[in-house]
Amino acid sequence: MRNLSVASVILFFILAYIVQSVALPEGKAEASEMDQALATWIWNTRDIETKPEEVLQFMEGKQVSDAYLQINRSIARSSYRSFIEQATAKGIRVHALDGAPNWATIKGATYQSNLFNWLEAYQANASEYQKFSGVHLDIEPYLHSGWTNNYQTTIAFYQDRLTNAKVRAESMNMLFGVDTPFWFDEQSYQNRYGSGNLAEWVIQTVDVTTLMAYRDRADGGNGMIALVRNEIAFAEEHHKKVSIGVETGQTSEASYISFFEEGEAIMNDELLKVKTAYENSTALDGFSIHYLDSWMALKP
Repeated sequence: MRNLSVASVILFFILAYIVQSVALPEGKAEASEMDQALATWIWNTRDIETKPEEVLQFMEGKQVSDAYLQINRSIARSSYRSFIEQATAKGIRVHALDGAPNWATIKGATYQSNLFNWLEAYQANASEYQKFSGVHLDIEPYLHSGWTNNYQTTIAFYQDRLTNAKVRAESMNMLFGVDTPFWFDEQSYQNRYGSGNLAEWVIQTVDVTTLMAYRDRADGGNGMIALVRNEIAFAEEHHKKVSIGVETGQTSEASYISFFEEGEAIMNDELLKVKTAYENSTALDGFSIHYLDSWMALKP
């Protein structure tokens, strides 16, 4: 550098500094994205055919890491392959979503088998970038009449479904998740699976439990932090993961169920409080926003 002018030397160091400065934020952004998972449900599967670019752009902008995509057999498999391949390129894992209250019945074995048979055939004919990363069940057995009329039997059928799903998901090397309400920790079971707390049994069985902690505030006795405390403890004990779900859609239930009225900014503030409350927990695996369409329409 002996023959360079002073101005050239200064310019050299300025350019070096700019290159270094540009490179650093990218690494930081990647680290922050890995810090907390963020998922959403895609119930309207037609969205992947009618507006895939809009859906993918929205999820990428929100740094969504996981999408629970409803399985609709009337949708062409090529549409699933195309959408998942594009999502994979953006770092978004797609999970096959299905389930209904009548799965917690004797006929439920057939319903669930139909899902896994379809999924196995799909995975076998998809490239690595087009494959589902996991299976996500939303059964909600408490919405079936058997929950009131024949509780223990209904619970046993529900446990059958989760036990079978775990085996079949593992056989395909897929993550297995399930939606549960926050109040499963108040439910017990006593059947062929033994006896115990239902929330603990579910958390111990699956890879990730998504808690439908549908409240519009973090603090207080009826806030998310308090409502998920037992489940977080169960997950820590069994070395499992919990995702905390929130609602964004308009509901006829109590106003505190959803962030529809408050909007996204307040929702993010409340979720940050939950994250801070459990920042030392090994169990918290981020948040799940219910659901894509209502989240996209949510006011700022």
